[in-house]
Amino acid sequence: MLQHDVVRSEVLSRLQDKAKSRAWDGEFLDIVDTALNLALSQDRLADNADHLTRNVMRDARRTIIRAKRNACRSAALRPLPDAARRRVTTVAADGSVTAEMITHDTPEARALIDETLRELSLFAHTLGSHGPGCLQDMLGQETVPVSAQRRSVSVATVERARRALREQTRILMEGAA
Repeated sequence: MLQHDVVRSEVLSRLQDKAKSRAWDGEFLDIVDTALNLALSQDRLADNADHLTRNVMRDARRTIIRAKRNACRSAALRPLPDAARRRVTTVAADGSVTAEMITHDTPEARALIDETLRELSLFAHTLGSHGPGCLQDMLGQETVPVSAQRRSVSVATVERARRALREQTRILMEGAA
């Protein structure tokens, strides 16, 4: 149960005065609201009103900044329902996650993608009977061992096919630019 504390009462009064002084600033009001919640915590040392006010305001700013950062990070991992504002996440070799926004969903972009996929499919047929399947598995983000097992070829064969497909994609993209 919350005990009456003169220092906490003084801090709450100061924080309410701060909120009244800048009632037009929504971000500042969020900070003050979080600071009020922090000031009510019995775990905080309440010896001096000046120190407690400064500490809860500082901690409230940090809490809000951390919450915004975490919200952005978690939003980047989830695809948005709007097709014109999709996010694509990729995992690099070192394990880092990169989120990229796809902002332009135009007929021209779709035509370029369709043409690139057609040319890659034709190139995949030149790699052998496993080529088209390796391309489909690569586009479906299957792992190399799963693709090798599915296509009944060695892991090295799938890796060579993927390397050739990546090189051909790079050549096609350089030609398009």
